[in-house]
Amino acid sequence: MNLGTIWEQLALTLDESPTLSKYVQYVYHGRRYDIEADSLPCIMLEPVTDNEIIKEISTYKELEAGIEVYAFCSNNYAEFEKTIVGDQNYVGIVTMVNDIRAVLQSSNTLGNLVIDTIIDEIYFDQIDFNKYPVRGALIPLRIKYRQLGGE
Repeated sequence: MNLGTIWEQLALTLDESPTLSKYVQYVYHGRRYDIEADSLPCIMLEPVTDNEIIKEISTYKELEAGIEVYAFCSNNYAEFEKTIVGDQNYVGIVTMVNDIRAVLQSSNTLGNLVIDTIIDEIYFDQIDFNKYPVRGALIPLRIKYRQLGGE
């Protein structure tokens, strides 16, 4: 297995989730700084680490890749506090993170491509994109996978 295949499956898993597809506008490959209001809510994936060898056996290696998942929810100008929990009209960042967590926990092997997907400590923040505030979260992932000799 290689990181490119894992990356594509992670993006596909998030993009095709029945829960997330109800409200997530885009799953971006790479961090973006030019997000417009009509792009929200969105998810961004960013590769961080690879090839941290956990174990090496004669026929395969067990590796760990790090991928950061950024989640950004709707920007509700009038009632910015609703971007935290949300309501029937707006998805709050807490709901969005819970939905992403549920998708990744139920698909932790990413279609049997990896050994495990581990969600590390999640960080919340408020970010200004083009002069409007947006709630966001950073969800660090550690993905353990096996690479056969010659891959």
